[in-house]
Amino acid sequence: MHLLQKLWQSTFGLAGTKIEIKSFSAFDGLRGYMAWWVVIGHALHFCGFKHPWTEFLELGNYAVGVFICLSGFVITHLLLEKKESYLPYLIRRGFRIFPIYWFALICAILLTYAYNFTYQGPWVHENQMRLARHIATEENFFTHLALHIPLLHGLVPDNIFAFSSSSILAPGWSLSLEWQFYLIAPLIVAGLARSGFSRYLILFLLAGAFVAFKKQSFVEWQYPSVLPLALHFFLVGILSRLYLPVLARYCYIILPLGFLIVVLAPETLKTVFAVWGVFLFSVCVEFRSAKQLGLKYSKLSSFLTNLTSNAIIRSLGTLSYSTYLIHIPLFSLVGWITAMFAGEWTQKLSIISVIISCILLVPISALLYKWIEVPFIRLGSNVVKKRSKSLS
Repeated sequence: MHLLQKLWQSTFGLAGTKIEIKSFSAFDGLRGYMAWWVVIGHALHFCGFKHPWTEFLELGNYAVGVFICLSGFVITHLLLEKKESYLPYLIRRGFRIFPIYWFALICAILLTYAYNFTYQGPWVHENQMRLARHIATEENFFTHLALHIPLLHGLVPDNIFAFSSSSILAPGWSLSLEWQFYLIAPLIVAGLARSGFSRYLILFLLAGAFVAFKKQSFVEWQYPSVLPLALHFFLVGILSRLYLPVLARYCYIILPLGFLIVVLAPETLKTVFAVWGVFLFSVCVEFRSAKQLGLKYSKLSSFLTNLTSNAIIRSLGTLSYSTYLIHIPLFSLVGWITAMFAGEWTQKLSIISVIISCILLVPISALLYKWIEVPFIRLGSNVVKKRSKSLS
């Protein structure tokens, strides 16, 4: 009995510990893959391109699900490694998420005419829904804007305030969701990182909130933009980080175990779990390499490492936040300019314009990262440091 207890402690006692690794290359690559999955899906919607081989690429909601898992992992890692108090943590998160979001929001507002012009082509995916959303947004523009500025628009049910979660800047619904998670993540992580009653209580409360929001029929959201509807994805990321040392110790079983989970998972979750499992395996490989633990199945691990964290995809991952937020305004702008030069707007021109947009998206994202994201990240860090000095 004593031996079993010792084995249990040596394995699961590692959960929630500080591991002194700043970041993981595989997850940098994951950002790049998922951001461009969303971009390509929206590009196909924009130009109305339909083909059996491209149907999977149009399902950008799966990419967003993976992004949410990643957010759960990254925030948990940040909280465990930095061990900051709540306000400094929130200041850093605010300076990270808001400046580039506000910039993209302003671009979307300034390009409203271009968006409505280009996206109302009869070939565009769900163009009637977009027209209805435009009308609803125009009728209550300042209310929508007031909700968008503090990232609260995802909280409001769409059947109470039409298109609240996706008006003005459609991808912004996931940013509202992220911000909701940031606000309570320290409490969730602190509860789950401790063994015993607090862990079970947090799990019970999260499960209860998820079930309650899934089962109710009074309010509806166009996307899972309110936190309880996406808790299962965040929880996958949180638990992946809390138990990373354990998972890394037995990483050779992640892929077969992940395959079993994917087989048993509901249809809507299979793809998200499959993608997450592959990249989590690569992260476990990185962890073992950093800790000099060695690895079984080296050929497989080498292949997956090259796939998940090569230099190109990691670079795209660095730019992924700007890419995700700015691509739809860019589609609108380039499409409108193309139509003005051509004197007409056709499906063929929309295809040409979206190709040009995708080419321009990388350098534009790089400039936004350099001029907006990095300076404000540094500013947030300086604000926290100055606050610390003033309190000491």
